[in-house]
Amino acid sequence: MKLGTIRHNGSEMVIGRIDDEHAVQLAPPSMSDMIAGGDAARDAAAARIDAATAGKTDLIDITNADLLAPNPAPSKILGCAVNNNRLNEVAYRPMKSPMFFCKGRSALTGHRKPIRILARHGRTIPEPEPVAVFKSVARDVREEDILDHIFGYTVTNDCTASGIKFGEDAIALNQRPELIQPYHMEWRHRFDDDNYVYFIYHARSKASDTFAAMGPWITTADEVANPNNLRIRGYIDGQVYADDSTSNYFFSVERVLSEASTWFTIEPGDCIHTGTAVKGNDNFPNGNLGVDLRNFSVTDVEIDGLCRLSNTIDAE
Repeated sequence: MKLGTIRHNGSEMVIGRIDDEHAVQLAPPSMSDMIAGGDAARDAAAARIDAATAGKTDLIDITNADLLAPNPAPSKILGCAVNNNRLNEVAYRPMKSPMFFCKGRSALTGHRKPIRILARHGRTIPEPEPVAVFKSVARDVREEDILDHIFGYTVTNDCTASGIKFGEDAIALNQRPELIQPYHMEWRHRFDDDNYVYFIYHARSKASDTFAAMGPWITTADEVANPNNLRIRGYIDGQVYADDSTSNYFFSVERVLSEASTWFTIEPGDCIHTGTAVKGNDNFPNGNLGVDLRNFSVTDVEIDGLCRLSNTIDAE
């Protein structure tokens, strides 16, 4: 079952997908209510979708619908950074545990909407990823139990403005030796007489408005047999720049989600990006790292069994 949210006559409407051009209105007034309604709400939604498929219920033409992020109001959006074997193969020190960053809901945008890149963002790359959407509170949940908390999965383009990230949002401090702690240095190669401590802050580079394009559908968890074996493709102006799989993650989906629940109380509707597809091809040997969105018009992410997300690019 695939569920989404549109804006209709100024209000949100939860819909169930029938095909690429049609959907049916569902009873919950918001996706948050849909998730909170538990099994009863999901069973009612499935029955209504079945009735619409059989021609017993009026359909909505979504060809030109205002599609929002499937859950427009999560309490938090978390992303797992650098979770791909190819990236950790070239790391000075591979990750010891999943690393996270946060995005606010103002970063969300929907299918067919523009991703806005400011001149000061500089070089900005796409990051095609699946997203786990939670149905229940998760706190300190074990890996073997964490998937029981998942409502479904959707698709995101987790944009990263590396220009501002390593420019305005980075600083190197030539610290006095007596103030340098081991944790300042253990993660990087250190040269002789190197007392520089590096800081990079990710808010503008990761969480600017429209940098969390998401949707158009949440595929309920019962239809995703194995989140660790999902094929992910990234497109730029119709060309494939990345063709990868969650099977190439450095940390499994369960490890990522469980680790997140160690540090954050995950609430119903919260969204967690689980890792980026980076494997390129002959035309894009560096995968997503070789793509500067400012030079293109349309960017797409497609994950088998979930959906395809498409966004235009509005670059200053």
